Amino acid sequence: MTQLSLWLACIACLIAGTAYYLRPRNRATQYIGAIAIAMHALSLTQLLLSRDGFTFLTIGLLIALIGNSLLWFSNRDKDLSLLLGAAFPLGSIIIALNAIEPWSLTPLHSNSWGTSAHILIASVAYSLFTTACGVGILLAMQEYQLKHHKLKQLLRVPPLQVLERLMFEFIWAAFILLTITIATGFYFIEDMFAQHLVHKTFFTIASWFVFAGLLLGRYIAGWRGQLAVKLTLSGFFLLMLGYFGSQIVLQILLS
Repeated sequence: MTQLSLWLACIACLIAGTAYYLRPRNRATQYIGAIAIAMHALSLTQLLLSRDGFTFLTIGLLIALIGNSLLWFSNRDKDLSLLLGAAFPLGSIIIALNAIEPWSLTPLHSNSWGTSAHILIASVAYSLFTTACGVGILLAMQEYQLKHHKLKQLLRVPPLQVLERLMFEFIWAAFILLTITIATGFYFIEDMFAQHLVHKTFFTIASWFVFAGLLLGRYIAGWRGQLAVKLTLSGFFLLMLGYFGSQIVLQILLS
C-alpha cells in the first residue's frame, strides 16, 4: 500500500508540474496541485508509519511537501506557476527515490518528543529556505532581463518588488526557525559535536551567520537584488551541504 501511494503521488506531482507549466492561469490547475500535495502528504504519512524513524530521504520528502505547499498557497495571489512547474517534478524525483530505496540507509531514531520536534522544525526551516531560493532565482532572472532590455523574453512572474518582498518573508521565517533548530539541537541532542555531527553543526552555524549578515545588511544598508540572491544561495548551499552532504558521504559513499 505504501509503495502504491508513493508512485501515485509521484505521478500526481508530474501531472501538476505539467499543468502549471502549460495552463498556469486555469483554476483546475490549482486543484490539481492541491490533489498532488494531498497525495504527497498521504504517502509520507504511510511511509513514516511503516518505518522506524526518519532517513535523510524521508526528511527530503517532508521538505519537498512543505515547500510545494508554501508555493501552492503563495500562488493564490501571486503568479508563481513557473516555479511550481519546476518544484512539483523535483518533488516527484524525491518521492520516486523513497519508493525505489536505491541505498540502504540508517534510520535516524527519534526517541523523545524533543528530538522529533527538532527534526520537524529543521525540516520546515529547510523548506522555507528552499522556497526562498526558488523565488530568488526567479528574481535574479527577471532583474537580468530587465537590465539587458529583453522585454519580450520577460518571465511569467510577479513584479520584482513582490518577488523580493516574498523572498525576504520566507528568509525571515526560515531564519527564526533555523535559530530554534540550532538551540534545540544543543539542548536535546546529547553530543552535537560527535564525529558524525561535527560537519553538520559547523555548516549549519556558518549558514546561520550568512543569513544573519544578509538580514542585517538588508536592514542597515538596504541590500537587495543580485547581492541578496547570491547570499541567499550561499547560505542555502552551506545548509544543504551540512545535512544532505554529510549524510550522502556517511551513508552512501562510505557504506
